[in-house]
Amino acid sequence: MLKQKSYFSLAVVVVAAAMIVAGGVVTASNTGFKLNKPLEPIDTTVPIAAKAGDNWTSVPYFNPYGTWGAFCTQLGLITSGIPTTVRDQLQEVDPATGAAFQAACGTSTTRPLIPGRGIKIRRPSSITTQTSVIIVGSHNPSLSMTAPQGVAGSHTGDFWFAVPYHTTAVSAGDICTQAGMWAGTVPRGTVSRLNPVTGATTLVQCGTAAANALNLVLGEAVLLRDPHQPISFIPAHF
Repeated sequence: MLKQKSYFSLAVVVVAAAMIVAGGVVTASNTGFKLNKPLEPIDTTVPIAAKAGDNWTSVPYFNPYGTWGAFCTQLGLITSGIPTTVRDQLQEVDPATGAAFQAACGTSTTRPLIPGRGIKIRRPSSITTQTSVIIVGSHNPSLSMTAPQGVAGSHTGDFWFAVPYHTTAVSAGDICTQAGMWAGTVPRGTVSRLNPVTGATTLVQCGTAAANALNLVLGEAVLLRDPHQPISFIPAHF
């Protein structure tokens, strides 16, 4: 169910463990998660290119949605109205090609959600305040994350990583280590976080103090890119 909300508690409850910096509230058991995920509205005072209101979202690898259509419906996103711009919009990026696919809720209903791949939710301009959705699911501990080597001058290799809700990683630097990303000579592997409130992107290089200082946010996907080698790893978790 979609609901209006003016603020979110920073408390995180997880089985016998602390979790990443919270963007909402998550409860967990040995079998699943229930996350109260905040969604920021677009900022109509700045160009769309500023990306304010781009909510890059992590979804549990096992979930009851399966398709984009079910994801929109079960989260209570807006699925009807003409033109389609009055509906919620979803987007994903294929790391193998760098191509982005975007669709309005209520269309492309059979497109599958890909476990481990982040998905962007963008609210229509009629929504002007922060809202929240409930996301549920559980983890697949054997699923390997893969992406090709980043190709200069293109988006090939851009992997929006759906960080598990019970990850052991606290910072971007931890993700670099888990994924075995290049942290030696420049150019290094990078982790990027897009702030959905401001639209600003923070890009940090693996092996640097900045990477260790960039905290992950509960429920957010982050962009991984390695210009030296393909990415292949199984995310660590509690």
